[in-house]
Amino acid sequence: MTLLLASAAFWLSLQPAWGQPKPGDLLAYGPRKEKRIALTFDDGPGPHTEKFLELLDRYQAKATFFMLGDQVQKRSKIAKRVSEKGHEIGSHTMWHVSYRTRQPHEAKKELLDDLNESSKIIERSVGIRPTILRMPKGADRPWIRDAAKEAGLILVNWSYGADWSGEPVERLKESYKRAIHPGAILLLHDGWGRTDKSLILAEAVLQAAKEEGYEVVPVGTLIGLER
Repeated sequence: MTLLLASAAFWLSLQPAWGQPKPGDLLAYGPRKEKRIALTFDDGPGPHTEKFLELLDRYQAKATFFMLGDQVQKRSKIAKRVSEKGHEIGSHTMWHVSYRTRQPHEAKKELLDDLNESSKIIERSVGIRPTILRMPKGADRPWIRDAAKEAGLILVNWSYGADWSGEPVERLKESYKRAIHPGAILLLHDGWGRTDKSLILAEAVLQAAKEEGYEVVPVGTLIGLER
């Protein structure tokens, strides 16, 4: 838990000076003036993404799905359905390669090619080119920001996320509910093997947000981008 809190504190330190975010910028939460949060899902579209769509429909909420290019190729109909439902689609790169420890002279061109390929695949599938990017594992290096800028993508990390941890789901529910505050960007996963856990946590967030009077919106809406 201490590690998770430290991680959240680190991302909270990344608040931009609020104006219009631009490609190459990195942010981990939105403006804190309104009772709005963003619920985000990574690694999809997966076999159970439609369960998340049904849950979001029940709460009349809109979310952001950071999709992998190779998964969009496999499940383009699901990706299109996500977009048709009014949810936002961002890039999560092509194959979820970890760039955290890579050296810029080796990896910048590879990453730029990756970003352009995944964006093209998403655009072909849903008709909208992504404007936001979440790097695998939240990787952040100056050269990564440069590549994102060249690809026309704003980097988005998160203020809290822990559905991959081994903590009991009841404890995680409380942690996610405590993480709800104006401008929060919460991370869950729709494209991995433990979607049952992520669904429980997503519903806990949606229910708590409703009870506390928060609007759940896509990241682009939260940070003031035009969709």
